[in-house]
Amino acid sequence: MGLAKKIKGSLFQAYSTVKTMLTYIYFIYSYFYFVYICKQKNLMRKSFIPIRLREARKMCGYSLDQFVKAAKIHVTRQSIYNYERGVMQPKPEMVKAFADTLGVSESYFYGKSTKIDMPMLRSTADNMLSEVDLQQFETMLSYWAERYLLMEKKVGLKSDFSNPLADITVSTLDDVILAADRLREAWRCGSGPLPAVLRLMERKGIKILSTELPDGILGLSTFADESHPLIVVDMRPQKTTIERLRFTACHELAHILLHFSDDCNVEKMCNKFANFFLFPKQTFIEEMGAEHREQLTLEEMIDLRELYGISIAAQVHAAWDLRMISREHYDWWYDEMIKKNRLEEGWGDYSFPETIGREKRVEARMKSKDVSTRNNKQTV
Repeated sequence: MGLAKKIKGSLFQAYSTVKTMLTYIYFIYSYFYFVYICKQKNLMRKSFIPIRLREARKMCGYSLDQFVKAAKIHVTRQSIYNYERGVMQPKPEMVKAFADTLGVSESYFYGKSTKIDMPMLRSTADNMLSEVDLQQFETMLSYWAERYLLMEKKVGLKSDFSNPLADITVSTLDDVILAADRLREAWRCGSGPLPAVLRLMERKGIKILSTELPDGILGLSTFADESHPLIVVDMRPQKTTIERLRFTACHELAHILLHFSDDCNVEKMCNKFANFFLFPKQTFIEEMGAEHREQLTLEEMIDLRELYGISIAAQVHAAWDLRMISREHYDWWYDEMIKKNRLEEGWGDYSFPETIGREKRVEARMKSKDVSTRNNKQTV
C-alpha cells in the first residue's frame, strides 16, 4: 500500500507539473498571437498606402475588371476602387492576394519595401516635376524595382553592381574625359563604336525602365535600396531619336557613377561624359584627322553619326570642347545649321537598334520555373 501511494503521489505530481507547463505555454502562445493580431490590425488600419495598389495595378496593365479576375480571392470592382482611394482598408488576406497577383511582397503596400532615393530622383528631374508627380514616380519605381529584384531572387540571379569610377571626383573637362576612358577600359568596350549601349548597362547591373515621361524630361536616374541603380528613359519614337536616347542614357549613367565637386555644373558635366563615352577623345581626333580643323563638313559628320550613333550637335560640341575648331566656327554651326534642324532630319540615321530585354528574360525564367514546380508537385 505504501509503495502504491508513493507511485500515485509521484504520478499526480508529474501530472500537475505538466499541466502547469502546458498552461504557461498556452498563455505565452496566446500573448504572442494576440500581439501579432494587434500589429496586423493596426498595420492594416494605419499604414496601407492606396497609391501603391493603384500604381502597381497600372504597371501590370490591369484594368479594374481585369484585376478582379486575376486576384485569386473574392473581391468586387467597387472594393478595389475604394481600396485605391483610401475609402476602405483591405484585410490581411486581401493584401496577401494582391501581393501574389502583382508579384511583390505584402510590405510593399505599407511603404516598407524597396526604398527609392528621392533626393537623387528630384535632382535628375531638374526640378521639372511637382512633388505630386515625384511621389507618383517614386511609387512606380518602388513597385518596379521590388518586383524585378524578387524575380531575380526566385530564379537565383545576383543583382550585383560595382562602380569602377567611385574614386573619381569630377570638376573639369579633363576629369570627365578620364572618367569616360576609364569606364570604357573597365567595361572592356575598346575605343571604337559602342552599339547597344542600353544592353551594355543592363549587363553591368543597371536596371532600365522604359516608360512615358512628361514633356521636357527625357530620362531620370536614382538608386533603389542605395545599391541598385535605376535609369528611366522614354523610348517612344515621337519623343526621342535613337541618338538622343543613347545620349540620354549615358547622361543618366554619369549621374549614377560620378562624384562632382561643389563648384561644377553637374548637368553640363554629365552631357560631356555622355559625349566622350560614346565617342572617346582620341578616337574622335583620329576620325577627324587632326587636333585642329579650320572647318567641319556635314558629310563627314553624317558618316560618323551613322557609325558611332552620336548626333551632329554632339560632335560639334566635342570639337569645341577640345578646341579643335574656333568659337566662330562653332557659333556658325549652331546658328546656321543645328538651330534650323533640331531633329537633324536628312542628316543620316544610326541603324543599330537600342533595346532593353533583361527584365523580360528574368520574367520568362521565373515563369518557366513556376511551371516546372507545379508539374513536379502534380507528379508527386
